[in-house]
Amino acid sequence: MDTSAIGGWVASAFISKLVEKAEDVVDLFDYRVLQAQAEDKGRVNSVASALAGSPSSSRTTNTTASTITSSSSGSTAKQSVRALKRFFFCDEDIDELISVVHMFVDIDSHMQTFLKLVELEDSRPVQAVQWRTTTSMPGSKKFFGRVNEETHLKKLLVQKNDESSKPYDVISVVGIGGVGKTALVRRVYNHFHANTCHFDLAVWLHVSDIFDVGRLTKEMALSDTLSMSADLNSLSSLDQAQRILGDKLKGRRTLIVLDDVWNELSSQSENLCKPLHLAYKGSKVIVTTRSKNVASINGATEIMHLHGLEDEDYWGYFSECAFGDANPSEYPQLENIGRQVVRKLAGSPLAAKTVGGSLKLKLEENHWRAVSGSKLWQIEQKEDDIISALWLSYEHLPDHLKQCFVYFALFPKKYNFHGDVLVQMWRAHGFLSMEAPDEIAYGYIHDLLQLSFIEKVANQEDQYVVHDLLHDFAESVSNGELFQIEDDFHTLPPFGSLPFLRTLKIRHLTTVESVDAGFYGNAAVAFPSLEELLFEGMNQWKGWSETCPKLEAFPLMGLPLSLKKLSVIRCRKTFSQLCSEINTSNTYTIQQVTVREPIVGNATKRRRTSSQ
Repeated sequence: MDTSAIGGWVASAFISKLVEKAEDVVDLFDYRVLQAQAEDKGRVNSVASALAGSPSSSRTTNTTASTITSSSSGSTAKQSVRALKRFFFCDEDIDELISVVHMFVDIDSHMQTFLKLVELEDSRPVQAVQWRTTTSMPGSKKFFGRVNEETHLKKLLVQKNDESSKPYDVISVVGIGGVGKTALVRRVYNHFHANTCHFDLAVWLHVSDIFDVGRLTKEMALSDTLSMSADLNSLSSLDQAQRILGDKLKGRRTLIVLDDVWNELSSQSENLCKPLHLAYKGSKVIVTTRSKNVASINGATEIMHLHGLEDEDYWGYFSECAFGDANPSEYPQLENIGRQVVRKLAGSPLAAKTVGGSLKLKLEENHWRAVSGSKLWQIEQKEDDIISALWLSYEHLPDHLKQCFVYFALFPKKYNFHGDVLVQMWRAHGFLSMEAPDEIAYGYIHDLLQLSFIEKVANQEDQYVVHDLLHDFAESVSNGELFQIEDDFHTLPPFGSLPFLRTLKIRHLTTVESVDAGFYGNAAVAFPSLEELLFEGMNQWKGWSETCPKLEAFPLMGLPLSLKKLSVIRCRKTFSQLCSEINTSNTYTIQQVTVREPIVGNATKRRRTSSQ
């Protein structure tokens, strides 16, 4: 078995779950403390002082610390938490803590084996994260739209910059993966490559993840228009290669394209461009990148932000991908479905290629409706399709930003996030320390902006929105732990079969009248990990069907024992039933239940119940 597969399984499927379980235990203990403080403010302080001053206190602390590496941790863990019973924790709480300690001890006992596997994996040669290789050669497909952008880029390439002390300018084209940066630059590059009256030399370089100055320098020098000798390839010295290249560039007005750049080290860029200081005034470098940081670090004098294609241009490109040589007007029903699909793809050419390619397999209504009803990430993808392109951007995120990004999957598309509120939500979920200053918190937002994962809302101060395609991608990488459905479902899918689903939000399903047995799926245990469940704005929902399973230990609507928070908001027809269920149920262990009736006038009814 591949060691990377083992390492990935251990890290994501077990350790992360255990960490979450430990966090749950800590949250429970915090809750118990607050509960006791509310009942008797003086009791906690006096007991805590007595424990802190007792001789056994320090011994208990030391014993607990040693438990993590002790093979005889069972009895020690029990001793370590025995003092907690002097507070206000029940036996079940203590057993939960002991269970978590045992599991951490078990991880420790296997950690040496795991580290050896990781060491073996790390010893493999480093491979660049790459999903394609680009060239300047035009493809067979027709070029659609981008008239204004093409005109503007051509204008930038021919204009002089008398204020610059360097003989060349850098122009950066920035946008999310799959938006068409390379296609636009390729079209403009070929215009000047064929028309040699302005540039004496044009060179196309695909950079990708590893910014190898030596390789890129040699590729520039070996371009066919320079007629360099092949023995340059054997040069091991970057200095020699740069001097040879500099001699050939001397007195030439040069156009160089650096496609798909990720490098954020200005020293690397400066090193690569040293020979360009010998080029003729008016030389240009075009950089395509997904990151505004990269654009700035590479010394861009102009930055072009590329967005999706305009509606009719996009439909033209999508039609070519979906219908091929067939005439869309001969398939009016498919054309209607196709136009509905287009609205979901945010003008992304690569998304059109991915979805259109899937539709093209069968020009049949049933097939097209099936694809139309699927999420982007549910459609079969190839290595050079849209999800692979977005995954590359995600892989370049630091870990602390990955969880912040995936969190967006819980909200509807085009949802506007106010910066202050977003930071508070990240803090509440533990993605950001409560003690972290606001400068760090807004640094997270700034980094996501720079990498094009979120965008500023036009004409709105401190408000942000997630690009539609990236919202779909956030759902795909949430690993089934977060899920939200809205608007276009008539019955609820079998979510109970998802073993790691922790948060489920169901909004605005105006045609759903009941939650039936299908919601629970066919798993032996339905919703084994579900902690938070929200129903909102379901106007026709009358309640749980009689076919729903009832759990003996939890009669309230058959909800899972793991559930901690239930919210039912603006669901008019089921309000009375829920209030009745809550009043008659005394055995459930949900920490918070919120049932809110639709607003009538200025009055809103709310019910909140906390576990005891």
